[in-house]
Amino acid sequence: MEHTLWPCSCGLRSHSPYAPHLQMLPLNTWSPVSGGHPAGTNLAWDASQKDTADLIGDFVNLLLPFFDADYTFDGYTIYTYATVNGPAQPQVENSFTGIIGTGAATIPAAMATYVFRTAAFGQSKIILLDTAVSAAFGPKTALVSPADDDEIALVNYWTADSNAFTGRDGTQPSFWRKITYKLNDELRKEYRFD
Repeated sequence: MEHTLWPCSCGLRSHSPYAPHLQMLPLNTWSPVSGGHPAGTNLAWDASQKDTADLIGDFVNLLLPFFDADYTFDGYTIYTYATVNGPAQPQVENSFTGIIGTGAATIPAAMATYVFRTAAFGQSKIILLDTAVSAAFGPKTALVSPADDDEIALVNYWTADSNAFTGRDGTQPSFWRKITYKLNDELRKEYRFD
């Protein structure tokens, strides 16, 4: 089972001054909205039920240091899929108010990709657009505290047994490999930079 968002995904909506962005986050099995769980729950890797609103809200809070105050997180939609190749079925939509970046100046069309291996040795990625990058655009293959505490927190959250993120092979992101940085050529064209 490769390259699928089944059984659940989160469409995380955000925007920079240049364009809106939609980031699809693969998630484990979703259970419907119930008392105290306004966005439902997702099956975590430790077999507990993780509150979906908390899962996504805490993830967004960990992203804030990688964007400046001109970057806004707008909200998210939870989708489920009846089959591996089935269409997305929206289940819950939530909006954020006043959730903006807290980091230093970012670079338009810059892209950071966090690369992980999954339990089945597939790939899992977190892709950030219009974000801060390393000074020389070189990859990071080691994270050192305290300089990389924000990156370490994001990596640990994505791979935690108590969370419900998956790779597109349907298995748990198990270990972090690297962060790569580049300018995204498609965004540069969209922004009319070229």
